[in-house]
Amino acid sequence: MISGMSGSQFAEQLIAAERMGKDQLYQNNMTKHQTQLDAYEILEKSLNQMTSNLEKLDGDAFDSKTSTISDENASITVESGAATGSYDLYVKQLAQAHQVSKSFSGEDAPLPATGVLTIQVGPDAADTLTLDMATYNPGGNATVSDLTGMINSHPDNPGVQASLVRTGGQVELMLSSTETGADSTIDVKMDGSDWGMTERRAAQDAEVTLNGIDIKSSSNYLDNVIDGVSIELNKAHGVGESSTIKIESDTDASEQAVKDFVDSFNELMDQINQLTRSMGSSVLDDINDDKDKDKDKDKDDDDDDDDSPSSVTEDQLGALKGDSSVRMLQNSMRTAIFEPASNGMRLSDIGIEMTREGKLEIDEDKLAKALKDNPGAVEAMFTGSDNYVDRMDGIIDPFTKSNGYLDLKQENLDKQITRVEDNMARHDYQMEQRYQIYLAQFTAMEATINELNSASALFY
Repeated sequence: MISGMSGSQFAEQLIAAERMGKDQLYQNNMTKHQTQLDAYEILEKSLNQMTSNLEKLDGDAFDSKTSTISDENASITVESGAATGSYDLYVKQLAQAHQVSKSFSGEDAPLPATGVLTIQVGPDAADTLTLDMATYNPGGNATVSDLTGMINSHPDNPGVQASLVRTGGQVELMLSSTETGADSTIDVKMDGSDWGMTERRAAQDAEVTLNGIDIKSSSNYLDNVIDGVSIELNKAHGVGESSTIKIESDTDASEQAVKDFVDSFNELMDQINQLTRSMGSSVLDDINDDKDKDKDKDKDDDDDDDDSPSSVTEDQLGALKGDSSVRMLQNSMRTAIFEPASNGMRLSDIGIEMTREGKLEIDEDKLAKALKDNPGAVEAMFTGSDNYVDRMDGIIDPFTKSNGYLDLKQENLDKQITRVEDNMARHDYQMEQRYQIYLAQFTAMEATINELNSASALFY
């Protein structure tokens, strides 16, 4: 063509100019809806993190206990809910497994080819292993070494372990009960008569005194000997010795749970501020500075990627500024935090103050002192009737529950995004049709021009 452009190039330029307005409109709508959808997802994650930290406060945070013992004669396991207190433990003797042996000239010492060997563990005759040597050693070739395998692998083994102890020129066939306690004695007979076993270690129960109370146990593990407290006995005390056991409230766990609650509250307030308010560049710089500090602080924490709420990007600032319900959520939470608990105590009584910016600030020394001096009252603030946890849950639940406010908002935005995508697809189809029309017209025009140029050449 005269312009040097082909018909297809003319058609493309016309379509580009014609579709520019709607393309921009659809792209702006898509960006707006997607930004709002991402903003609601960020808010939902922050609310879920807040709920998770509230569950810690309403769970075992104030029930956690720590235990100490004055020596290594025993080990302590303590569960949440165990009563605090101090206990004096005296270990008179440990529980032992019975052990007997019989001497043989060597590992290849032959076993009798006849006779019935019985091994009974404990007082119940049903717990007896019977070996008929005519069956197990019919050729008379079995040795004492083979006997250990016969005993250990027998399906009716009542709880005895056989082994060989080499003493130089001889070996000892050692039989050990697999259970400790005075009732786990081993009785070995051949054809009903004693087989000549020598006792190497007596079967005995553990005997201890706990705060003056005598306790016997077939095991060295005293399970739940005190409600929520189990004791593993390691060695007996000497005369005049004893261990002091202390069970105390784990204030560190309680303090950390309160700190997590404050951190998640402040994180949520920050994100609502960012999502619902238009902010200038100076505010954005402050936000980015805070993010950089958080990254430096938490870069070694492996759990942050999964548990930490997502950060608000620059594009998402003010994305929800028209949503009054989100602002109402923020105001309701601040009001609930400001009101006293049912026991009359306020968060300020335990070192938690609300700043002018509407965020919480902790006086760690005051919090630690409150947990130490009056842990029950602090616990009641978060677990008693009309507590802070229930208040927060009541405010958050309508937003995060299934088919709640956030679900409905996200569902509506998904529909709007789908609608824009459908409009864009129709627009693309229409523009393609227009392009084909323009292409046909310009192609025909180009052909006509070429014909005229060819005809005009005849006159020269």
